[in-house]
Amino acid sequence: MPDGSRVSGTQAAPARLPEVRFVTLSSLVKLAFPPLFISSIPKRAIGFSYPSGNEGRVLGLCILGMTALIGFLLSRFIGPLGFIAMAWLTGGTGALMLYNSTNHRVAFVKDYCSTCRLRPLIEEHELMHLNGERSEAVVWGETRKKYSYESLALAGDPKICSFCPIAKRLRNNPEGASSSLGSQSSGA
Repeated sequence: MPDGSRVSGTQAAPARLPEVRFVTLSSLVKLAFPPLFISSIPKRAIGFSYPSGNEGRVLGLCILGMTALIGFLLSRFIGPLGFIAMAWLTGGTGALMLYNSTNHRVAFVKDYCSTCRLRPLIEEHELMHLNGERSEAVVWGETRKKYSYESLALAGDPKICSFCPIAKRLRNNPEGASSSLGSQSSGA
C-alpha cells in the first residue's frame, strides 16, 4: 500500500539516525562494567559496542532477566550481597544493551586510542556495527574504500601504536586484495 506522502507528491522525511556517544574506556568504566574489562584485554581490540536494535533489546532483556533470577537465588543463600554482585557483574551489560536498542547508543574506545588521530576511524567502525552491520569483513571493506595506508600517511608515524589494527589491516590488505578477515563482533 503506498505511503500517503508519496501519493501527494511530497517526500517523506529521512529516517533519523540514532545518537551515539563514544566513551573512553577508563579504569572506572571497566570497574563499572566488568565484561568490558575482559573484552579490553587484547591490545588490538580498540573499540567496543554492544548489540543494538532488536537484537540488543532481546539480549539485554535476557541478560537482565537471568541476572535478576540468579541474583535472587544467590540472595537466598548469601544475602543481599549475592544480588548486588550479580547486578554488578552482568546487570550493567544488559542495561547497556537495552540502552543501545533505543535512539541513544554507547560505544567505547580504549583510553590510549582516545587522543589518536585515527579515533574517527574507530568511531566510524563502531558506528557501522551499531547500525546493524555484523560482519567485520564488510566493515573493513567499506573502510578500505574510503581510506588507504598511504592516504592516511601511516608509514613511519611515531604516534601510531605498533599494534594498531587499523594500520596493520590497511597495510596488509589493501583494497582489492583478497583477505580472510576474522568475524569478531567487537573491536576495530
